[in-house]
Amino acid sequence: MRKKVSAFVALFAAAFMLVPSAAVFAATSTNLSQVINQGLQSMDIVDGSGVSIASPAVTFAALPFSFTCQTNTATFGDASQKVAIKNERKAQVSLTMAGSGTWTNGTDTYNYNDGTTSGCATGQLSVSGGTFTKTAGANTPTNTLPGGAFSGATPVTMFATSGTKYAWDGELTGYTLTQKVPAEQADGTYTLGMTLTAVFN
Repeated sequence: MRKKVSAFVALFAAAFMLVPSAAVFAATSTNLSQVINQGLQSMDIVDGSGVSIASPAVTFAALPFSFTCQTNTATFGDASQKVAIKNERKAQVSLTMAGSGTWTNGTDTYNYNDGTTSGCATGQLSVSGGTFTKTAGANTPTNTLPGGAFSGATPVTMFATSGTKYAWDGELTGYTLTQKVPAEQADGTYTLGMTLTAVFN
């Protein structure tokens, strides 16, 4: 009886050893995911705190009545009203200014874009100077501040970059606007609409 029992135990052990247990393997790798949102490309006129100005304006000083052509100047872009550009996609940037219509006060008008007689015949506006200040980004783009006089419907280029494309934010200030006012221009408060356009490419 003892031998039979021993034999049975031996056979059970052999059977147990011949049936392997199921192996369980843990994952040893994973995939990470992260989204980086696209940078901005924008142009706006902002105040000293960087807040968009709803109705920006430039005011020239008052002139006296004159029998001769007069020259008047004003500053476009200062600490409280500046052009802010965000170029966070590494593009070349150009900024132009264009006028619409004429300086107008009721039925009285004069031009901003007629170079006849050095602008004195019917009026001409020109842009000069300007300062570009980079406010963010590791690199400063190669840039120019061309300016010039308005003629016909051709816009004036205020700012343009060239060379290597960088990502940056910046501000433009300190442009001098010079307007030739014709002789014997009727009195009144004249206004002229201007449009800034930024192109990113």
